[in-house]
Amino acid sequence: MENPKAEFLFEVSWEICNKVGGIHTVVKSKVHPILNYYGEKYFVIGPYFVDKASDEFQELLPPPQLKEIFKTLSQEGIYCHYGTWIVPGEPKAILVDYSNYQKEGNRIKGELWQNFQIDSLNSSFHDFDQPIIWAYAVGRLLQLIVEFGGAKVVAQFHEWLSGAALLYLKSRNVRIATVFTTHATMLGRTMTGNNLELYSVINKIDPNEEAYKLGIQSKHQMETQCAQNADVFTTVSEITGIEAEALLKKKPDVLLPNGLNLEKFPTIEEITIKHRQLRDKMHEFIMYYFFPYYKFDLDEAFFYFIAGRYEFHDKGIDLFIDALGSLNERLKKEESNKTVIAFFWIPANFRGIK
Repeated sequence: MENPKAEFLFEVSWEICNKVGGIHTVVKSKVHPILNYYGEKYFVIGPYFVDKASDEFQELLPPPQLKEIFKTLSQEGIYCHYGTWIVPGEPKAILVDYSNYQKEGNRIKGELWQNFQIDSLNSSFHDFDQPIIWAYAVGRLLQLIVEFGGAKVVAQFHEWLSGAALLYLKSRNVRIATVFTTHATMLGRTMTGNNLELYSVINKIDPNEEAYKLGIQSKHQMETQCAQNADVFTTVSEITGIEAEALLKKKPDVLLPNGLNLEKFPTIEEITIKHRQLRDKMHEFIMYYFFPYYKFDLDEAFFYFIAGRYEFHDKGIDLFIDALGSLNERLKKEESNKTVIAFFWIPANFRGIK
């Protein structure tokens, strides 16, 4: 029986060494189990941004075969950096600098229209063009890796941002097995962000028409084409799968739920000690911040928090605020001695570590 295991696995995401949201955490947290299976044959691929790379990337000399590939790519305006992603497990990483490849933007968009009917005529550079130029460069990199080595390769692409690499490979019949993973549909996210009732109309709307109304046709069409052209299409949950089937017209082949690495969990004793230490540290912060201007009993205080991207409706920030307001009225009505301290860990206008 033929071994179905690929000789190399490449995981491609805009968030490798470039934290934007939760996908960075998803990929980072799965590195250990994948390395246990693929070892030195596992690579992650992301964009090269100097400021971001300095925090999460250790550059190394590439092995001879990659060095030759990188040399060929540099003649086309694509510059690759080889090294390790500084996360637990430290997988091999290739970061692609596409800054000198941007002149190919209109040609790339033209190809995507001709081959896949992706309408990017009115797209903006930072919102759409930038990731597709990078992804096309990644596609070219993967093409050369296969042509130089002839190995059995699987490449997994996360979200539409890396999708142009998948479509590049598809349009050129490159012998790479492709997996496309969407963590949430672009159309679904945009509809809910605009306070539209998604699930009550999900089977009644024309997704493409709705995408044009909301001005996200480029991203929606990219996502749809990736789902339909990937060898394997996956989502992260049953509800996202239902959404994808209705909006992308493709039922996921496999559900890949986000998981927890239980091997990394501390023992009950360790949790108890850590909880006490962190509680005391939080109490110290609260005392410095609020006292003596406010007075309340820290032993009767509850700490709530919400964390995520600044998506006011999608992430439930509005619901959290409304719930706090209702709770505040109830506590006052009951003349309770309890105090609730709420933290909003939401990056906004973020420029880096102070």
